Amino acid sequence: MKKSLVLLSVLASINAYAGSIDYLAEQDSEYFAHPSMIGKIGTSAAFYNPAGTAFMEDGTYFKINSQTVFKKYKMETNYPTIDKCGVHESDHPSALVPAIQFVLKEGDRSYFVHAGVAAGGGALKYDGGLTAFEVIGEAIEVAAKKGAFGNFPNSTVTYLDSPQAIGSSYYINTNFGMAQKINSKFSVGGAIRLIYATRDLDCTANYDLSLPGTSKTNQNVQVKLDAERKAYGVGGVIGFDYKPTDKLNIGFKYESEIELYFKSKKGRDGLTVKSDIYPDVITSGIKENLLNEKVISEWLDKERRNLPAVIALGLAYDLNDKVTLLASGNYYFIKEANRDGAYDNYDNGYELSAGIDYKLNDKITLMAGYQYTDTGANKNTYKDTDFALDADLYGVGIKYSPRENRAYTLTYSYVDYKTAQANTDYSNKGTGTIFSKTVQAIGISAEFKF
Repeated sequence: MKKSLVLLSVLASINAYAGSIDYLAEQDSEYFAHPSMIGKIGTSAAFYNPAGTAFMEDGTYFKINSQTVFKKYKMETNYPTIDKCGVHESDHPSALVPAIQFVLKEGDRSYFVHAGVAAGGGALKYDGGLTAFEVIGEAIEVAAKKGAFGNFPNSTVTYLDSPQAIGSSYYINTNFGMAQKINSKFSVGGAIRLIYATRDLDCTANYDLSLPGTSKTNQNVQVKLDAERKAYGVGGVIGFDYKPTDKLNIGFKYESEIELYFKSKKGRDGLTVKSDIYPDVITSGIKENLLNEKVISEWLDKERRNLPAVIALGLAYDLNDKVTLLASGNYYFIKEANRDGAYDNYDNGYELSAGIDYKLNDKITLMAGYQYTDTGANKNTYKDTDFALDADLYGVGIKYSPRENRAYTLTYSYVDYKTAQANTDYSNKGTGTIFSKTVQAIGISAEFKF
């Protein structure tokens, strides 16, 4: 039973499409044009540069953002013992990923709220089954031959079919905070961060199990995994903003690690096995063997999967009246967040980005940017339930301000992920899964000042 079960549910790998492990840095539509947001002052600073909100003009600000994300995930597997392995893909989009910011600035103090999807960010759907289901069938066959539920040394298992398999992951984030200007050049800020996270998986596979010597040689076996997991967490955000000159602004923030204990709604009852003969003997034997595999049990048992701490630094420099240059970096403390083996073999991740704002006229601003992401993952970490790939992000956008108290933004980004292969050694053949994905995202927002 120790062979190939890491293939269970590629659809569980709903990790960040920009950002590092389980983290989404795109909390504002403007991010898709240029991810270098940490040094900027504006309504988006409610998330990216909280201390910077103290340098905004007095007033009440509200911004609503929406992201539409087109995702194509693919895994290509080659197993010498399984004939049907091949390419499996999901192109299910995330039609609406919202985020809002609110800032109230009065005198030297500001109050702000941010709400959005801090990690996860969508669902994957696969029609017609996955390589995982072929592998589970092979594992059932091995269990039968080893006497897991009777003496059937000549048993065989054939994968028949599967309805749609669905996995999703959402980490809802809300920040409540305030910032204080210390003097004309320096401010500090902080926030309480609340997380509500869900990681769900629903898949079914049907098999034909041949048990020679029984009254009915062929039996139908159905394996279903229905896991709904939830977790709650609380963390903090601190930061500062420094304006050494009228043209240069420096933003900094630190987000604490957030402890998240995921608990399955159904527990181990979320795994069910049905058979049309010998239900007690066969189904209990298959289920017991499957539950011994961590890749299955982690979806049914309580698991600690913390959201890593993040440190970020950004610069915004006004080259002239029309051009603003941007640069920023994020560093993710993944190794320090490794609890109960959630991030075994990972290194800490980071992002480096640069961008530009060009003010075409009083109403229109053009934006562009680039970001490189090193997720901290490597060939020893890639598996169907978690493959975080390094990536290059390219973005463009336009902001239209018909009035001083109103602005609309439209942005686009293309994320080019690095193709990677898992360092697996199934059946000592050295074959494994090649992972690849591409993402295109469109962001829109409307911003108002009252």
